[in-house]
Amino acid sequence: MKQNETLLEVKKLGKRFGGNWAIKEVDITIKENEIIGVIGPNGAGKTTLFNMMTGFLNPTEGEVFFKGKNITKLSSHEICKSGISRTFQIVKPFGGLSVLDNVMIGVLNKENNISKAREKAREYIDLVGLSPFIDQPANSLPLGNRKRLEVARAVATNPEVIMLDEVMGGLNDDETIEMMEIIGKLHKEGLTVLLIEHNMHALMSLSEKVVVLCYGEKLAEGTAEEISSNQKVIDAYLGSD
Repeated sequence: MKQNETLLEVKKLGKRFGGNWAIKEVDITIKENEIIGVIGPNGAGKTTLFNMMTGFLNPTEGEVFFKGKNITKLSSHEICKSGISRTFQIVKPFGGLSVLDNVMIGVLNKENNISKAREKAREYIDLVGLSPFIDQPANSLPLGNRKRLEVARAVATNPEVIMLDEVMGGLNDDETIEMMEIIGKLHKEGLTVLLIEHNMHALMSLSEKVVVLCYGEKLAEGTAEEISSNQKVIDAYLGSD
């Protein structure tokens, strides 16, 4: 695939629960090695969008394409194997397993050799700064480190696209800066990144393009500068400050 070609595409995607549309006719085009931020008020449909794109929810309408292939009806594990990985808002590691074993499970998605999987897992753990905790059980980690582990587990599946759902939620200022640095490293290594985040400074600093959802529909799309000065977005979400 050539640089800056379309990698992932959402076309007229929609999800209805009963009589209510959580997402309605959303179009997004993601090019290779972009960082795209997705913002919007609570209930705007951001996580529902991620769930449909990664096979955890079946869309009511619309399609998702990855590298030109329609993946709309694939299962979540098939989508993961194809090269799209994600984190979850509420981190749920295998609590009784060590940090190393948690990340190895991700590596084994594509690597069958145990010793190679262990070696790769150590690299991903080092990437997110968890090497000092490598043998600790995941449920002993504080929130900031569990968020790092969630990223390491997603990256361990060797994706081309990583979708991060509020990985900075609940972090203090120092932890947020460190997570931004981790995301920057992933992007520098060639990953395409989709980012849901309520921390506007972090999201606007990282994102090359920002998509705004409001009441399940795409309200706006553009650069961080364009979005931050868009009156419709200010009125619906950002506020005058």
